[in-house]
Amino acid sequence: MKKPIIFILTLLVLGIGNWLISSIFNFEFIDVAIPFSVVCTGLAHSFTGGTNPYTQQTDMQLRGKTGIRMPFKNKAARTSFVFFGSFAYFLFALVITFVYYSEYFIG
Repeated sequence: MKKPIIFILTLLVLGIGNWLISSIFNFEFIDVAIPFSVVCTGLAHSFTGGTNPYTQQTDMQLRGKTGIRMPFKNKAARTSFVFFGSFAYFLFALVITFVYYSEYFIG
C-alpha cells in the first residue's frame, strides 16, 4: 500500500512544482512540463539509483579508512517509485504536449 501512495504523491508534487514554476516565471504550464519532468527524473534517478555518486563516495571513504569494499546492490532493485512516478510524469507531459500542439506536429 505504501508504494502506490508514494507514486501518486510524486505525481502530485511534480504537478504542483510545475504549476509553481509556470506561475512564477509566467510561462504556460504545458511549456514547462517536459523540461521540468526531465530534470526531476534525472534527480530522482541520481538520488535513488544503485550506483549514484553519493553511494560511491561513501564506499570510497570506507574503503580508504578500513580497506573493506562494500558490495553494491543491484541497480534495478534500488530504483524507487519516486523515479517511476517522475518517469510517468515525463511520459504524461510528453503525450499532453503532443496533443496540445498536435496541429504543429501533424499539419
